[in-house]
Amino acid sequence: MDLVKKLQQVKDMYDEKGILTIYLSTDQTSNDQQKGEWKIRLKNGLKKLDEYNNLSSIENCKTFKNVQRKALDAIKSIQLELPRGIVLVAFPNGDIYLKKLQLQVENEFHWEKKPITKQLEKIKSNYPKEGILFLQKENVYMIETSLAEVTQEYSFELEVESNDWKQYEGLAARERKASGASHRDKFEQRLDANKLRWYKQLSDEINGKIKQNSIENLYLVGEKEIVSEFQKMLNIKKVTVIQKNYANLTSKQMIDQIVAS
Repeated sequence: MDLVKKLQQVKDMYDEKGILTIYLSTDQTSNDQQKGEWKIRLKNGLKKLDEYNNLSSIENCKTFKNVQRKALDAIKSIQLELPRGIVLVAFPNGDIYLKKLQLQVENEFHWEKKPITKQLEKIKSNYPKEGILFLQKENVYMIETSLAEVTQEYSFELEVESNDWKQYEGLAARERKASGASHRDKFEQRLDANKLRWYKQLSDEINGKIKQNSIENLYLVGEKEIVSEFQKMLNIKKVTVIQKNYANLTSKQMIDQIVAS
């Protein structure tokens, strides 16, 4: 379940015994994290909560320790594949919500009767659904992203013989091989005469996906001339043009450089 839906579920939950909320930075690319400092911060953050609960009722302290143990087990289960940050909400009945984020988070530890979702809501607001369009003469790649993660990928390949774009989906979308020389020659001969019609045809498809999937921001990457033509045909207010060559990057690497940087 995605963050938006889960946030709506957990934000109004209540438990008299207490609910544990953890925001933990685990970014291994950060200089202060490469020696496992996240483990120390996790230990110290939970220790402070434990000390606080020791001053309250014995029953409350017992509940906290049980929830804490289950939370630690959940975090340890993913320690070999740590993202940049994690958000965890743990309940006395044993339910746990753990979200791995490819984004930085501020370290926070809470033991309250309701989940503390303020930072989660801020993250959701700062990182709406976005799209990246990588435009080439014969191929257009579209990456949909939420919270700096790939949610969907599409590839549109122009077939000169049929005067139409063929769509591919999923991970295989960016594994298409470049066309042969004879195909490119034929394409170049017909490009000037047909490019506006071809781009308009594809832009209608892209605009449909933007509307259907509630994409708020769009990044256009590619050759200046193609990007300029295509931008005029898009029905979205927030467009950022990036003039760099990302041809050799994976979708995740593109997102890391464009969205999460």
